[in-house]
Amino acid sequence: MNAMWHDPASSRLMFRLNLAMACLCALESLFLSSTYDLYMPHIVGHYLPAVSVVVVVLYGLHCALLYWTDHGLRRPWEFNALSLPFVGAAVSAWICYQRYFEQL
Repeated sequence: MNAMWHDPASSRLMFRLNLAMACLCALESLFLSSTYDLYMPHIVGHYLPAVSVVVVVLYGLHCALLYWTDHGLRRPWEFNALSLPFVGAAVSAWICYQRYFEQL
């Protein structure tokens, strides 16, 4: 076994904690995308939610790398859960896109 952490339980824990944090970042990105016109009603306010989408995608890629590193230890539901940050980022980007054109 070629585990990143030499203990399978800590490897699973670190992957799951990173995945949970990526999902929380995706929820925060959804919140920012849907409410940014309340606290920054200018078109420049579009950049903050757009950057949050990029951060969620990068965090999701980090989780995918953690999944791939110890893929022998992972369970099938973890592979399915790996798509949650990317789905959240896609929905957030779509909301951000719609809000941007509402402000034009």
